[in-house]
Amino acid sequence: MERKIIGELFGVTIHTPILRHEVRDVLKKQLEFKSILQLEQGLTEEQAFLEVADIFEPFFNGLSESERVTFEKIHKEEMHAAPLEWFKGIGFSEELDNSAFLDAGTAGELYGVQVVYPFTRGNLRDVVQARSEAMKLISNTNNISLYQASNDLSDEQKQFIKRFNSEDQERFLTILTEEMVAHTNALNDETNRINQQNLEEEIANSNLTSTMAGIIVFCCLMFLFFVVFR
Repeated sequence: MERKIIGELFGVTIHTPILRHEVRDVLKKQLEFKSILQLEQGLTEEQAFLEVADIFEPFFNGLSESERVTFEKIHKEEMHAAPLEWFKGIGFSEELDNSAFLDAGTAGELYGVQVVYPFTRGNLRDVVQARSEAMKLISNTNNISLYQASNDLSDEQKQFIKRFNSEDQERFLTILTEEMVAHTNALNDETNRINQQNLEEEIANSNLTSTMAGIIVFCCLMFLFFVVFR
């Protein structure tokens, strides 16, 4: 069976059907790239992760739903199975144990929301919503920009994830980033909907004004006609 090229990640060509060894190569190159960003360019863990996420996004956009599910499943499995030396030097805390979080069912509070453990998408979606509201509040209260408020909240998040091991950090940031992107897209969609609605109302009002003006002119002409020719 001939395999078709569906994209490239970190210099690794990905084919369909998706094979494990290609995804494993992607993961290794991904972590090497992340290490360079943190150790050589001085980026934080979160900044490096966002750089990596930006590379993944166009790749995922070119996949079918089934291809994406397959890739993410294998990538997650390889992340769990990867040797610890692949993660060294890039800000992970391999020695941390998650047993306390498993027993409690929560991993602490972030932005006023109790973070459920193991992580769930619905719970982290609530975290994203709380972050958005906190960002607006900090911006208004301290008279700073939303970007500055976001930086303050990122510092809080960075401290929060230090309690997790490497796998949990990666899983947490992956879900959180996806939900932040979805939240932003939803806001953009709502803004576009409101703008479109306002535009349609303006057009409707303009058409109504034109129609009324035409009626008024017609009535005036008819009035003059009757005055002159009666």
